[in-house]
Amino acid sequence: MSRPESEAAREWRHAGASTASMYGNFFFWLFREPFPTRQLGAQIVRVMLEGFGILAVAGIVEGAMFAWLGGWYGTKFSVVNWAGAASLYLLLSAATTLFGAMMFAAKIGTAFTVEIGSMQMSGQLDALRLMAVEPTQYIVIPRVLASILCLPILKAISDACAIIAAIVLSKLWFDISVPIFLQHALLVLKHTILTTSYIRCALHAFFISINACGLGFHFQGGAIELGRTTTKSIVINLICVLVIDTVYGVMDSVFGWSTV
Repeated sequence: MSRPESEAAREWRHAGASTASMYGNFFFWLFREPFPTRQLGAQIVRVMLEGFGILAVAGIVEGAMFAWLGGWYGTKFSVVNWAGAASLYLLLSAATTLFGAMMFAAKIGTAFTVEIGSMQMSGQLDALRLMAVEPTQYIVIPRVLASILCLPILKAISDACAIIAAIVLSKLWFDISVPIFLQHALLVLKHTILTTSYIRCALHAFFISINACGLGFHFQGGAIELGRTTTKSIVINLICVLVIDTVYGVMDSVFGWSTV
């Protein structure tokens, strides 16, 4: 005799089905007319404004952290002049991409889930259907495309903040001059490292936004259930970010994309 499915298992099964169905809906409506140009522009402005502060602060914190680690280990092993190269390599190739995607999922992804879930709860999505407007085309597609366009730009801002913080703090903490810091950093950095990190960033944005919108779009229940759905959104997206980063890193190591 089979055991009855628990409420938690039903909720997570519904969450998985919601995110999976959104991928099909997104590509089905993406190339259909009319394209939501106005909504896309509004979402680009919204994502940039909401994501700018948290990504900039995250970049400063990451720059400080890697400047300290690079300088401390460089002093310990008598290679402190290479601390700049090590810290910038780790920052630009992996750290700002991974942590930036996590911050984006926590800030923007959960906002998408709450916003669209509130629309579903209040009947606004059904109202759009009554007006012959497809909610996926009008609400979901602009948010996903805006995320794909904006997250790489926000990562560039985060990279700049991280580099400035690393340079300044390396000078203050370990007396590493700026010319030496940049000289050694430029020896190890290649354009392919930046290219692959920004490609990975765009992949993170796509999956984060699709998952977040799908959970809100297929939301069922009231305010308590919306809170649980928002929690599921951040959990699913953080796991998704780690999986994408791991898989992409393994493929990069196998095919040598960053070393071409």
